[in-house]
Amino acid sequence: MIRRSLLVFAVLVLAYAAFIHFSKPELDTSQHQSSGNRIKAEQFVFGADAPDATVIVGSSLSFRIELDSLPPGTSNLGFGGLSVYDGLELITRANKKPARVLIETNMIFKEPDRGFLDAVFQPGLYELRRSVPILREENQPSGVLVGLLRDRAKKGRPVEEAPSDSMAMSTVLLETNRASFAVLPADSTQQRYLTTLEREVKALEARGVEVVFMEVPIAPEMMTSVLATRCRTLITERFPTHRFLRTDPGLHWRTTDGLHLEEHNARRYSGWLARSLRP
Repeated sequence: MIRRSLLVFAVLVLAYAAFIHFSKPELDTSQHQSSGNRIKAEQFVFGADAPDATVIVGSSLSFRIELDSLPPGTSNLGFGGLSVYDGLELITRANKKPARVLIETNMIFKEPDRGFLDAVFQPGLYELRRSVPILREENQPSGVLVGLLRDRAKKGRPVEEAPSDSMAMSTVLLETNRASFAVLPADSTQQRYLTTLEREVKALEARGVEVVFMEVPIAPEMMTSVLATRCRTLITERFPTHRFLRTDPGLHWRTTDGLHLEEHNARRYSGWLARSLRP
């Protein structure tokens, strides 16, 4: 009985591995925010090296940037609930050398999550996931099932004739974000973060990587808040010779909570960013 159970288990595992390798369609298999972050990280770490690649590092504000119009091989390491320092350390620990790194400047006063990267690079499991793709987060059976159901539901919806820009703004989240952007950390804390950022930038540039800063557009009132203004000032003062991509303040960007771009506007910004990166 035990032998037969083990045989059935082995057959099922091999069949699932074959499905993942040969037949799995492009699916969104994330089941929650941390799952999506883990999938992004593993896809970057285990993906093929591209010497001319562009990598975006950021917080949840960069999460919705779409890659279709950006240079081929672009990776988006905008992690929900995490910081730019998580993405920068991921590049270092993965020993990647892209041609260009775009650093989001909106949320530079946010601590990295050491546990997140430690889980990605956990000794033993890291080597197993590299060699056995079915052990990776994106290939978990429950996630694949969710992805298949999500894909089927999406295909069953009627096609919109024009992009929708009608997502309702959350007033509760708006008030929370408005309050958080009205407060500055202590000067010593600000300088500590900037010193860390400068160290990361110098380490990338020492390896021949171009570093470009970008400010993701947010609601107009948030763009003029004390926190956003201070972040902008510190970046321009500490990195005066670097490119700093900012949209025209007169452009209107719709958000869901004052900070996170509504889906259609995220697509707009992705196109704007792609055009700004062209020589």
